[in-house]
Amino acid sequence: MRDSLFWRKLSKLVLIMKFTTLLMLLFAVQLSANVYSQQTRLKVDFNQATLKEVIEKIETQTNLTFFYSSDVLNINQTVTLTSKSMSLEDVLLLISSQTGLSLTVDQDHILVKKEEAGKSMMVQQVGKVSGQVTDASGQPLPGVTIVIEGTTKGAITDTEGNFSLNDVPSKAHLLFSFVGMESQRVAVSGKTSINVVLEEEAIGIEEVIAVGYGTMKKSDLTGSVASIKADDIKVTPSGSVEKLLQGKIAGVQIINPSDDNPQGGATVRVRGASSINGSKAPLVVVDGFPMGDAGSLNMINPNNIASIEVLKDASATAIYGSKGANGVILVSTKRGRVGGTNVFFNTKTSISQFSDELDYWKDPVKMAKLENEAFINQGLEPLYRGARNTLGIYYPSVEQLESGAWPYYTDWTDYVFRTPLNQEYNVGVESSNDKTSFFLNVGYYQGEGMQVKDDYNKFSADVVVEHQLLDNLKVQTKFGMVSGNRNRNGGLNYGRNPIFPVYTGDGSYFKSYSKDYGNVVALLNERTSYNKTKEQFAQLKFDWEISRKFRHTTQLNYRHVSYMATSFYPIIYTEEGDQNHGRGTLTMTTNDAVVGDTYLTYEEAIGKHNFSVMAGVSYENDTHRSSFLESREFTNDILREENLSAGSIKYLGNGYGSPKLLSGINRINYSYNNKYLFTFTSRLDGSSKFGENHRWAYFPSGAFSWRASEEDMIKALGVFDNLKFRASYGISGNQGIPSGLTYERFGESYYYTDGEEKIINGIGYIASRGRFAEWGGIANKSLGWEQTAQANLGVDMSFFNQRLNVVMDVYSKKTTDLLRKKFLPPNTGFDEIWINDGEVQNKGIELSLSGDIIRGKDFNFSADLIFYKNKNKVVNIGTKEGAGYNVDEYGNQYTFYGSRRVLGTDQVVNVLAIGKPINVFYGYKVDGIIQDGTKESELLQPGEYNYVDLNNDGEITSADRTIIGDPNPDFTGSVNLNLSHKSGLSLSMMFYGVYGNDIFSLRKLTTPRLVEGRWTPTNPNNDRPSLRSGRQYKISDWFVEDGSFLRLQNVTLGYDFKRNFLGFFKEAKIYTNATNLFTISNTSEYDPEVGENGIGGNPYPRVSAFTLGINAKF
Repeated sequence: MRDSLFWRKLSKLVLIMKFTTLLMLLFAVQLSANVYSQQTRLKVDFNQATLKEVIEKIETQTNLTFFYSSDVLNINQTVTLTSKSMSLEDVLLLISSQTGLSLTVDQDHILVKKEEAGKSMMVQQVGKVSGQVTDASGQPLPGVTIVIEGTTKGAITDTEGNFSLNDVPSKAHLLFSFVGMESQRVAVSGKTSINVVLEEEAIGIEEVIAVGYGTMKKSDLTGSVASIKADDIKVTPSGSVEKLLQGKIAGVQIINPSDDNPQGGATVRVRGASSINGSKAPLVVVDGFPMGDAGSLNMINPNNIASIEVLKDASATAIYGSKGANGVILVSTKRGRVGGTNVFFNTKTSISQFSDELDYWKDPVKMAKLENEAFINQGLEPLYRGARNTLGIYYPSVEQLESGAWPYYTDWTDYVFRTPLNQEYNVGVESSNDKTSFFLNVGYYQGEGMQVKDDYNKFSADVVVEHQLLDNLKVQTKFGMVSGNRNRNGGLNYGRNPIFPVYTGDGSYFKSYSKDYGNVVALLNERTSYNKTKEQFAQLKFDWEISRKFRHTTQLNYRHVSYMATSFYPIIYTEEGDQNHGRGTLTMTTNDAVVGDTYLTYEEAIGKHNFSVMAGVSYENDTHRSSFLESREFTNDILREENLSAGSIKYLGNGYGSPKLLSGINRINYSYNNKYLFTFTSRLDGSSKFGENHRWAYFPSGAFSWRASEEDMIKALGVFDNLKFRASYGISGNQGIPSGLTYERFGESYYYTDGEEKIINGIGYIASRGRFAEWGGIANKSLGWEQTAQANLGVDMSFFNQRLNVVMDVYSKKTTDLLRKKFLPPNTGFDEIWINDGEVQNKGIELSLSGDIIRGKDFNFSADLIFYKNKNKVVNIGTKEGAGYNVDEYGNQYTFYGSRRVLGTDQVVNVLAIGKPINVFYGYKVDGIIQDGTKESELLQPGEYNYVDLNNDGEITSADRTIIGDPNPDFTGSVNLNLSHKSGLSLSMMFYGVYGNDIFSLRKLTTPRLVEGRWTPTNPNNDRPSLRSGRQYKISDWFVEDGSFLRLQNVTLGYDFKRNFLGFFKEAKIYTNATNLFTISNTSEYDPEVGENGIGGNPYPRVSAFTLGINAKF
């Protein structure tokens, strides 16, 4: 009964939508009887068809009626007409040229009569037309297709770009087309020689981009949408798509701390973080199929991507309703391209190395001396004195190390790291004709991390077929599979003490004492951690052009993902294995997602008024199952993870969820005189994730745009090629939480009695376990959506014949009803419950500049500038009692946020503080180092941190803590430079920078090169404390550093072979690429780009990759 109301509403909505669809279809039939003008576009495909067939087809498409007498028109006469889209005027012209008849439109009729002698609409054949086709640099273009419009007659240019056509009507039009070039339609006008220059496809205001459930020209956009082409991101091998977008789009922040995960992955934020417990990542939609949150899209082959659009403001994202609050990334994949059949082959191979030198103890003598100093300062015996310590570890004396009497020295980097080789291969076929297009790609990627045996590989296959089933019905199907394998072997300590050997005298792995689990060679060879992922997907799409004005689209999607992960920790050499006498795990999950969309689009133009209406329904069902098995206490571990039954203690678990989402979608576009544009978008969502009282939500948005450059007064200025002002406001939602939170949840707990462990089951479960276990599981039937209201103002400008383009947006986002946990009084029997409460705000500005600085016959130079500033603020997190936040003496209202503990304690660095950005640092302030202090307390000795007594009570206590840093940057930016020469050479560079963010640096404390500068009586300073073993560190601003940096992120040098040198190749390019060449920063960290929480500790420098790539098409 719990879902009865939901399903009654769902059934009612489905019924309403079906009825609405039926009415719209009937309305379409009624409106299709309207009279078409002479500008009507027709689809004609006749090869030696009779005039009777042609007349019937034209009357069907136009609702015009032919008037003729049988003695004038022979209905059995044949004609040939072929075109996907041709004006009525041109169709009649071609019929006239082939029949000698005069055809004219008179209101609702087409009058047919014999043409008077000498006045034929098209003079009969004049013979041969020839010429040459070149590109903008004057280079001849072989392989260009030339067709006489409306016929199948044509030719292809030779290696010198020359062509020749016979029997061309003097008033015909020739169509010139070539992949990657803008097509041209040229009037013959009686000429016998025609030379044509084809330009590369423009990426300007007339570019058509995806906007969600449809496409739109850039010039007609009213919302904030950014677009990027695949060629801009595919020069390096990558396991996933996200990190390739860094610095490419204003308003999008990509955080990729280590850059050494061979599987890829990154943190993605669009216009800041809008949630504290729900998802913060944007939704990714691939060809209309919602794939989930951005951040780990390693199952998409980057080579298959044609373009990426990012929907940023509410006008653009509201069409995705409850999933659009964090932005939407639309990925469009490749289709078969016009221009015959092409076979392509792409390969990229890269080698990697660290971008900076590793900093670890290479001199064991210096290491031993400093370690002894730390022990002495603590009042202990020196560690390196030629004796065993309390754990039984033998440490040689400094003298033994200096004299060479100690025989062992191990450089652990030789065992941990390698020179990784990453490879990517793609081979495929693309083909198309007037009816069918086909695209096939098979890809293989092999990625290696810097650490030995840290690997990932995947195999993918994608097929896309489009077929014009009927003149007004197109069918598209897409299917494919991806299989990925990941072997994890990270976390190896290359800084292990170099005085320890790898092996003992008998060949076993060396352990300094019984609890030594740090031998990296033992970990490499003995522990196991790998996973396998398989994905199959299928898509079926129907585009039915009911009439010139009405179009119906239905798309069905299915995706199946299976995942298996296993691990094993052996008894001797791993801590987990030793504590549990062997530990093995097996995790299995499956996910089946079904998405169906159906919608109608109506377009109308009446004089200066143009409008379109899209309305439809969407249904999603995402079913996932999981199972978990853990075994401990192995009688033997010969078969390891392959025989978990060998463990005498077993733990089982499983999970299930099947959230559903039913939606009604709507978008209305209206423009007047191509100057004033209005958009209204809305979505009604019903989700089974939420309580019965809040299952449904409505997400509307509106936008207005003024194309000021179309005004006479602006044209008269002669300054702007394009000037458009945009304004939008709307609401979108976030349902990025697990399903089942609105129900009472059952769990289990353990207790001991009579020396035995018992299990008890019941309502409630352990929601989190830190120092104390926190119990959750209480139902909240009023749990609902997070809602983000966003206002946006923007301006688009183009100057100097579109050689300089400027896009600027300012925005304000406010997210309310935050999904968070509320603390409950003890008498409830629970500690927490999920509720909607709290508010987060984001405000910012985005600027994109792109300019063709030099556009010459021989040389081109262009530059792009991206600037993005976002200001985040926590406005409200509920009541003090419900949120459990603290109020310090300085007015900070805060609660600790995140689970990252640092400095070997339970201390958490990040907090949510009202009025401050998410993730600010909270701790003590330090005023240098104590130079002359007392020895009454460890904290007051010379060489210790000089903690500031903020409240002046004479003591350093927790009351002296305050906000000490902010990991959120003031702004991010990038500069992209592109140079090209007519010879085929090209060079591009990208600089990426972040400014104004703080880092909580953990390496500042332990980095060997910095430790040497410690405070001593003979080297007093205010920079570093003395060395003291066992010091209890406090979270303080001493660890906080400026995280600003500027990086030369990408350099690509390429050569496009001239087409007349290619032989049987249609296209060929060779290029080399280098990433992360240098970074300018002032941090102690290896890499200033750390995680979203700002906490450093990356174990090694950023990786530089050097790639050689080849693209070929034939």
